[in-house]
Amino acid sequence: MANPEGSESPTGPKLTTGFIEAPLGSDGKTFKLLRILPSNERDSESLATSIDIECDLLVADLSDAPRYEALSYTWGSTIQDQPIKIHFGPNVPPNQSAVFKTEEILVTKHLHSAIRRLRQPTHSRTVWVDQLCINQTNIQERNAQVRLMAEVYRKAERTVVWLGEADILDIDQDAIVDATERMNFRPIDHPYSTPEDQVILKELIGFRSQGTERQVGLRRRQVLAEVLNRPWFTRAWVFQEVVVAKSGIVLCGSLEMDMEIFINLLDGVCDLDLQEMGEAASIMHASRGYKPMFAIREARFEERYGLSSSRKSKWLATLWQGMGNLSATNPRDKVYAFLAFSDSEEAARIAPSYQLSVDQVYCDAAYRSIRSIKSLDVLELAIKSREVATHHITSSRGIPSWVPDFAAPLPSLPFMTHNVGSTDFNAARKSPYPYPLTAITNDSTTLPVRGHVISKIKSIAPFDFTIDRRSATLHNRFRLPDVMAWLHSQIESTTLAKLSTIELETRVLRTLFAQGAGRDDTPANMNFESARIREVYHQEPSLLQHKASGLFGEPARSTDPQSVRDLKTSYRYYKWMTTVAAIADSKSFFLTEHHDLGIAYEAIEEGDSVCILLGSKTPGILREAPSSESGSNTYVFVAQCYLDGWMHGEEHQGREWTPESAKSFELV
Repeated sequence: MANPEGSESPTGPKLTTGFIEAPLGSDGKTFKLLRILPSNERDSESLATSIDIECDLLVADLSDAPRYEALSYTWGSTIQDQPIKIHFGPNVPPNQSAVFKTEEILVTKHLHSAIRRLRQPTHSRTVWVDQLCINQTNIQERNAQVRLMAEVYRKAERTVVWLGEADILDIDQDAIVDATERMNFRPIDHPYSTPEDQVILKELIGFRSQGTERQVGLRRRQVLAEVLNRPWFTRAWVFQEVVVAKSGIVLCGSLEMDMEIFINLLDGVCDLDLQEMGEAASIMHASRGYKPMFAIREARFEERYGLSSSRKSKWLATLWQGMGNLSATNPRDKVYAFLAFSDSEEAARIAPSYQLSVDQVYCDAAYRSIRSIKSLDVLELAIKSREVATHHITSSRGIPSWVPDFAAPLPSLPFMTHNVGSTDFNAARKSPYPYPLTAITNDSTTLPVRGHVISKIKSIAPFDFTIDRRSATLHNRFRLPDVMAWLHSQIESTTLAKLSTIELETRVLRTLFAQGAGRDDTPANMNFESARIREVYHQEPSLLQHKASGLFGEPARSTDPQSVRDLKTSYRYYKWMTTVAAIADSKSFFLTEHHDLGIAYEAIEEGDSVCILLGSKTPGILREAPSSESGSNTYVFVAQCYLDGWMHGEEHQGREWTPESAKSFELV
């Protein structure tokens, strides 16, 4: 952030950074608005000149605010060195332009260019923009205004997305606009492009052309790929700003487009690009903006229709999206930016406070999640790499092991891969978190739990299942012959050794795929059955040969011979399996002392306890805390796991348990 004491402008006068002390009301519902005054130039070329920018700063009440738009953008560089004039005064009435004082202040270059694009030649334009409407140096004001941000964006006439200036050739910009005008985009609840739209998109990006026309199309493809890599797509706050908006427009340089059309355009291009270029070379794979854009589209659908899909905690699912795809300069915002999606009274009670430490904010979020749904679903996000897990066990510093580090990128997919809290897994037989709400408080770093230790990890396979997606065949990833050879060396004279090769391979593949983790994405009319997994795995070499021959260029048709239809169906299932196989990234295959097969995050070690925790849908891996005395039942939470034969509350002779017989533990 720029020097709050001010900076020298090129013309001499001392300018202050863009934070103005305009007093707000004490009722918690007042906020500031920026009225951008007209340039008084009818020629649009004036937008690129050095005409001074002047604005009024108004104070309004959310219940009686004038019509306004809300700006969604990234700060870019935090250096504030671009001057604008602000007219303001204490308690300016909401619908008047009374001026008490004028001050020249400095803003960031990115905001300066946005205001130039927003400014109209002959009439004013009222907007909300965080950099000028929140005094970022006043922590008390910042805390209060962050609480209002979701409502500010909901009540705005529309959200204006500013992606920044763009070096897009006029001919390419005209072609993009022309394509969208010719297309019959569906509404947000049916966003996928029609076959006719796909033809237009293929022409736009050169997939139906040859020679010079193809080169021009591929240049447009690159333009759209560059747009998806803009920082805006990965900023945590934009998720809220766009999802709750009534409507929106996107500005990129001089290009202006309806937000829904913009999202559908990019999604349609990415889908066709994936089919044409393959995953490894696709925009979808290379772009950092595709996943956030897809998540925004899905969340807008849910927001519009008041849906929460089958998830038990919409807020947890949104926090997961933030961990994996979005970033924030202040790590506290990895929680605060998603408070608009809190779906319980407990989560809604979180009051943004930038005086709190990051650890306190994250612990508070985890506690409130548990208290709100009486579930340990939050453990899905407490994913640690081997290095971080070791740090937790050897050092007293850092957040508790059971609390997610919301600022850290996920090393791998959680076992409830698509909708956090939504799964068929039922390891604890639907037993809720057993402690009363008063048993967990926000100022404690320990979590009381109850459960059953069902075994310990005996051995861990020496294989890394994480591979480059460009070579991500199932055989390359899982190396089934090597895994089977290792397993046979571990199970001599056990019940597993008596299984046939087919039975044992089926169990191994079922475990490596964490069967049931990706159920929401199973192809229509197909069941994710263990035998089917093994069958298609062994079909892979022949399926890839048929693909190379062009057999799968068209979907299955009723006029195809039955053998061809079967192959096309198998290939469709195979493509889905290659996606689901990513569940094995950064995970280790293990064998317990009772000869259970499992897979868990690579932080696990031999000797760790495998436990059924009441309130958790999947088993957990616990490790005795190094500072605890023997038998003290104080543990570090290491990871969740998939344990074959234990994911649905199955009974096991000699290892019976009931919720009533569960033992107490403390997680630290």
